[in-house]
Amino acid sequence: MPVLRYAFTLNAVRELGRLAPDIARARAEAALDTSLQHIREACTAALGMEFDTLVCFDARSVVRLFSHAEQARILARLVDERARTLARLGRFQEALEDTVYAGQLLACSRQRFGLPKDARAAETLEREVPELR
Repeated sequence: MPVLRYAFTLNAVRELGRLAPDIARARAEAALDTSLQHIREACTAALGMEFDTLVCFDARSVVRLFSHAEQARILARLVDERARTLARLGRFQEALEDTVYAGQLLACSRQRFGLPKDARAAETLEREVPELR
């Protein structure tokens, strides 16, 4: 079973890496609707869950849905991307809320899965998507 989880996680990281340039481009163009659509697509492709549904719940509950720390990191990254887009458009209050939520996701992930798995996931992400550094 751990091999299947690792394969799923690696696939999720690759999907995020594949969609990351589109998300960054939409953010740079300050196109909120396009950026949000790319974030939603990335969440569905990488996690198999809808972004808008996940962010309706508290971070601890969302992290409990996941079987691997990398899933929480992916969602935190997508929430952070939405925060960056909102900040670029001057919607600072919403951006701050998203930044706090992303931090809560990471904290809950560390609490549930521990740091070693989190660190391994970060290394995997950097290896798979070097342009995110």
